[in-house]
Amino acid sequence: MSVRSDKAFRRMHLNLTDRKELSTLNDIAGIMIEGGYQEMLRRAIHRDSAQLASYPEILDINNILGGHKEESKEILLKVWTTAMHIIVGVLSEMQRQLNGRDLGYFNILKEDYFLAIAKQSIRKLLRAADSTCIQGAPPIDPVYMDTYTAPKPDLSKMVNLVMVYQALNYSMPTILALLSGQTKESILAEGEGIIHRLSDMFVKLSVEQTDLVIARRLDISDTGVHPFTRHIMDHVRMLVQHKSTVCLMLKGDLKAFHELVAQLISSLESMLDRNSKGLHLPGQQQMFLLNNVHFMLQEAKIEKDLGRILGEGWLLQRNDQLDMFIAGYVDASWTPVISCVLRRTLVREILWPLFDKFTSLFETTYRVHKTWKVSNPLIRNKVREAIFHKVIPVYRMHMENCSEKQQKSARYSIQQLESQLQELFEG
Repeated sequence: MSVRSDKAFRRMHLNLTDRKELSTLNDIAGIMIEGGYQEMLRRAIHRDSAQLASYPEILDINNILGGHKEESKEILLKVWTTAMHIIVGVLSEMQRQLNGRDLGYFNILKEDYFLAIAKQSIRKLLRAADSTCIQGAPPIDPVYMDTYTAPKPDLSKMVNLVMVYQALNYSMPTILALLSGQTKESILAEGEGIIHRLSDMFVKLSVEQTDLVIARRLDISDTGVHPFTRHIMDHVRMLVQHKSTVCLMLKGDLKAFHELVAQLISSLESMLDRNSKGLHLPGQQQMFLLNNVHFMLQEAKIEKDLGRILGEGWLLQRNDQLDMFIAGYVDASWTPVISCVLRRTLVREILWPLFDKFTSLFETTYRVHKTWKVSNPLIRNKVREAIFHKVIPVYRMHMENCSEKQQKSARYSIQQLESQLQELFEG
């Protein structure tokens, strides 16, 4: 049975108590109870609880996870979460069916019978979470090593912890409602222990991952939004969407949650700025930062809770930064192009060779920047407009200073130049 989704299970009507087997149990109970061996039978039920719990395979989390052992930890934890809902549902239905039937002599033992099965099944479930999510998380996994042999940040680890914590925290009251006595106390203690360890590990990971983000060295192949920026923002958004659970993991400290989110964003910004300094083409650094900071800003506007956490000041500052990046890009890339025709001269014979140099510089810059991508159409148009305002007035002024013959022999008319600039940043 697949446990990637428990929808199919919810549509099923499972008979979890076999009448023939219960009749046999009743006969055994009758003999033992009438012979004065009721407590011996009760002890036998608890002693052999592992064997009793192994018969309904759907209650064995190890059996379920075994079918997914080759998959990633993320998939395993998703399977575990779904399986937990199914197992709790099966136990609840089993208890309902047992309580709804008159089992004769076995009536006085059916609670022991159910508790024995439930204890084993839930304990396996809790220990599977412990081994997969907590014990099975080495400080540095070789899978997360990059070309610089440094550990990569992987915020999915934090999100996985949140998902398991949320599932446990939500289900524990339902689980405990099924149990009683010492069984209830032992499961409560074990469940609370795992929940506390998940919280402690989340706090540790949050510090570790923030440090790894800021130290990350990027392989930048283009000036667009870097996949790593998307990765971090996707997981920050997930953390914000599960704010109530994350706050519980942080001992209910809302301020600590806000600081965590702000530190991740700040680390990402610092890392992007540092890595952008390795881009050496004129305007490349500004274009890379423009795309990535704009993406972060859009995410903060879409996910309103994230925007509230970062604050209105952060949003305004990032908008100002975008204008600075555009101005810096235009200055670094296009000022050198027009500088050759900004020299004031009244001699047209001297002026014309400067236009040849302008044409050469323009075409070189155009060929390179045409391959750069600005995904957002509004920002793309804004950058183009800034280039128009920088280049076109200068080109028009100097075209007007040329003779009619020279204007006709120019490689670009003003309209052609504008058309060329409209093709920039399509990638």
